[in-house]
Amino acid sequence: MNVQREELLSEVATLFSRSTRVLDPIRLQVWDHLGIAQPQLRILFRVRANPGIDLRGLAAELRISPSAASQQVDKLVERGLIERTPDERDRRRLQLHLTDLGTAATRAISEVALEYVISLLDAFEDDELAQFKRLLQTVLDRAETSPRPAPLGPEDAALEKLIIRR
Repeated sequence: MNVQREELLSEVATLFSRSTRVLDPIRLQVWDHLGIAQPQLRILFRVRANPGIDLRGLAAELRISPSAASQQVDKLVERGLIERTPDERDRRRLQLHLTDLGTAATRAISEVALEYVISLLDAFEDDELAQFKRLLQTVLDRAETSPRPAPLGPEDAALEKLIIRR
């Protein structure tokens, strides 16, 4: 790979990463207002995307230990955001579902973020939006077919504990 391409890739990757963080202040404000920590938020949105997921499946998707996932789920259950229900096919397995309050919380976070992004994109011309849409869809399509990064290894256990204890 030539130097110019490497520099361009690095610049675009940096801009892409920065653009994904544009929503952080908005999200943090909503999370703070709702009193939801980031690990709990990740769980809420994962359960929203996969109603009925069990604790082991949740932990695997989030790449955290089942005990760390269980601690956070316990907090969300106590707050009335998630409920555990027995699986009809296997009574030993508990399924996770958002409660009405959990659904309202995830909806509120999504709506605030979406409104902000729409306000930013409104400055684009239609042809620019169409081109941007095509490029973003290409990024998402490639992400779906590319291998995911390796999960944290044992040497990163301290980092995982730090993240989960929030």
